[in-house]
Amino acid sequence: MKSTVLSITLGVMLAGGLPMSHVFAAEENAKTLPTLLIKGEVVSLDSTDPSATLLKVKDRYGFETPIFLTPETKMTQGDAAIQVTSLIAGASVQVEYNFDVNTAKRHAVSVKLAAPVAAAPAAEAAPAAPAAGTPAPEATPAPAVTEVTEPAAAAPAETPAAAPAQQ
Repeated sequence: MKSTVLSITLGVMLAGGLPMSHVFAAEENAKTLPTLLIKGEVVSLDSTDPSATLLKVKDRYGFETPIFLTPETKMTQGDAAIQVTSLIAGASVQVEYNFDVNTAKRHAVSVKLAAPVAAAPAAEAAPAAPAAGTPAPEATPAPAVTEVTEPAAAAPAETPAAAPAQQ
């Protein structure tokens, strides 16, 4: 049935003067899937399935999205290519993927790992050591913790009683 419809459609198109290149281009475009984008952090990476690794990404709303990484998936950090093992939990990623309606699965096209945050220089992190021959500065002792006691509750203030009104 499907081949009959296809044959009739092709015959009508050819009779109408439509080139074959347009027919096949339209068929290929119908099969391409839109590319979607998700930004978030890596929750987990499951490589137990031999056909594809499953990456779970948590977006800014807290939703976890499972995305399959195939051997064709392009993974980068900056301009450098990276391996799947570079994707650790908590890492910030941006994933472009296709959603296949027939299988209800997401397949990654590219994964971009955020550039690593530059660590503070060691000189700023720790105080500089004193030069040789100079005495080390004395450490300031921490203030002693003293127990604070609350003052005894004072007797309630007496309020003058209102004088009875004379009538």
